Amino acid sequence: MNPIQALKRRYATKAFDPSRTLSDDQLFQLTESLRLSPSSFGLQPWKFIVVTNSAIREQLVSHSWGQRQVADASHLIILCAKDDTTEADIAAYIQDISTTR
Repeated sequence: MNPIQALKRRYATKAFDPSRTLSDDQLFQLTESLRLSPSSFGLQPWKFIVVTNSAIREQLVSHSWGQRQVADASHLIILCAKDDTTEADIAAYIQDISTTR
């Protein structure tokens, strides 16, 4: 299936089977695609947290409007987006580009 077809067929999963999990390769592919996702300015003002601790995931259910998917899904990935970009962020980005290229 091409990416456009896949996006047209997306839906919100109502429940997960807690006994089924992603393979290490599937999780790597997913997290790598998140890591490589560009932003419009190239600053990528976000971080992703993969929560594996089941006790923490259970605690997060009450902070997620009671949605059991938070605890029952194979993996919980939280998107943390920065809501303000500072000159220090831009300087760090330019320094990183300078160092890596």
